[in-house]
Formats: sequence, C-alpha cells, structure tokens
Amino acid sequence: MSPTALPTIDVSSFATGAPPTPVQDATAAELDRICREIGFFLVTGHGVEAEVKAAMMAAMRRFFALPAEEKQRIAIGNSPCHRGYVAIAEEILDDAHETAGDLKESIDTGGEHGPDHPEVRAGVPMFGPNQFPADPGFRAAWEAYREQAIEAARRVQRAMARALGMPDEFLLDRPGGEVMYHLRHLHYPPQDTVAPGPNQLGCGAHTDYGTVTLLADDGVGGLQVMRRDGAWIEVAVPEDRLVVNIGDLMAIWTNDRWVSNPHRVINPPHTDRYSMPLFVTPPFHAEISCLETCLQPGETPRYQSQRAGAYLVGRLDATHSYRNPLLAG
Repeated sequence: MSPTALPTIDVSSFATGAPPTPVQDATAAELDRICREIGFFLVTGHGVEAEVKAAMMAAMRRFFALPAEEKQRIAIGNSPCHRGYVAIAEEILDDAHETAGDLKESIDTGGEHGPDHPEVRAGVPMFGPNQFPADPGFRAAWEAYREQAIEAARRVQRAMARALGMPDEFLLDRPGGEVMYHLRHLHYPPQDTVAPGPNQLGCGAHTDYGTVTLLADDGVGGLQVMRRDGAWIEVAVPEDRLVVNIGDLMAIWTNDRWVSNPHRVINPPHTDRYSMPLFVTPPFHAEISCLETCLQPGETPRYQSQRAGAYLVGRLDATHSYRNPLLAG
C-alpha cells in the first residue's frame, strides 16, 4: 500500500490572541469541505516546535526501553482516573473486538487546563493525578510538549467552530467543566519482535471518542485510514505536520455532517514506531446534541443527546482489560 498525502490546512490564523483576518473564513471553509469528504487532514501553523517534539520522542524511547517490571510500577490499573502505563495486548481497540490485544504499549496522561489534577474529583472519574516515569526528563518534556499540543488543538477547534457557523470559542467554552485533553505516548514494536497472530494489529480498526484528535508521529508510517468508500489508505505524515481527525462526539454534534473515520495502525516490519495522539473531549458534564447549524430544514437529529464524560468512560470500559474482565481472557 503506497502512502497517501492527506490535504493540509494552515491553522496559524486561529492562534490564541491572533487578530481577526479574512483568511480565517477561507481556512474554515476548506476545513468543512475536507471534514465532509474524509475527516482526516494534516495541519501546519500548529505551533508545536520541532525541538519540543523531539525531546518528547526521546523521553518516550527511554521509557519504553526499560524492563517490563520497571514500566509496571506506573501501571494504569493502579490509577483511579485512567492514568499510567498500558502493556502490550492489554487494550483491544477494534470496534468489533474480533482481534486479539493490540500490539502496542502506552502511557496515558491527562490534566486539563493545568498540568495535573492532584486529587480525584467526586463524580468526575477522569480527573486525578498522573503517574509519571521516574526519569525527571520525561515530566519536563511532557509539560513542554503538552502545552504546545493543546495550543495546536485550540487552533483547530476555533477553525472547526467557524466552519460550523458558531463563534470561534464555542468548542473551548462549553458549560460542564473544563475541556479534557488526554495525551497518549505510544510504542509499536516491530512485527518481527512481536509475531502478530491472525488479524492482530498494532492498533485495531476504531473511531476516536471525543471531539477531535491531533497526532504527532516519528514518520515511520503504519497509520491507515478508511475512506468514505470503505477503502483503506496508508497515511504519509511529513515531519513538520500533525494529523487531525474527527471523533464520535463531533459526529453527534454535527448530525453526521462530519463523520468520524475508522483507522488502524500496522506495526512496521523491522523498526519501532512512536506516536503521540492528543485526544480532545468536551467538558465531562457537557451535553452533546445536534447543532442547529447542522440541521437541514425538515431533518431531525440522528442521535440522542450524550453527556461527554459518560460517553468517554463507556468507550474506555469497552477497550481496556483492567476495566473490563471479559477482555482479559
């Protein structure tokens, strides 16, 4: 499968504090067209500096090279708020659960407007302290990368809001709490070291859960996206760009004007793959229902209203073995 270049959008005009400019309308119109047609695109002008990304990648490589028992010291099962290390095959992202556990390992981190939540909040199970590797350089790299990645996400969300005919800050200023930003650090070992079973992938075919996802990777390849016609394409990601895709809650908000695409990852044959998706979810208690701007005359909403946090927790319960004993066997 030859790599395919996704369309690219420059989101620099939607930077925090940027003045209004005519280019914003053109950018939003192009984003709307792309989201209607494929739902995956690349962004430039995102504000993530090359050296900040490189430092985070280096810290990830150091952690994932540690012995298994060292990594298990921050196992996600120790966390009340889904933060920590997930070992190989402990997650099944395939939506139909027709494959074995994913051939990847990860560190899941959260922290919304601040770098961390020191305490679990009653009624908000996704809030609480992170579990970090002992390496102090990891935390420093994480804080720097996370800050810039969230700014990139804000630029994309402003462009999306404009494209949907809403105020630019609409997606960033919802009642129900703080926008949730969950950053994952992923390692996909080479195929020749993990010996995939039948239909076993690095990451099974799935759709993302929230509003939008922004992904940085190491350029090795392996990300595959299903087009609207059902064909799979492999995505080529230039070093200076981020991949953006729509999540399920955005499909609900837009009444399928923008549909979330299934995607998957194939482990490279002879090299490791590293990536960093930032998952953006509306505030935990936010109600997600069809926007009036996405409802054509005579149409009715296709989905019932959802509470963002309950939807997110339900999807996590269905994919992680530590949360779902039926997946462990």
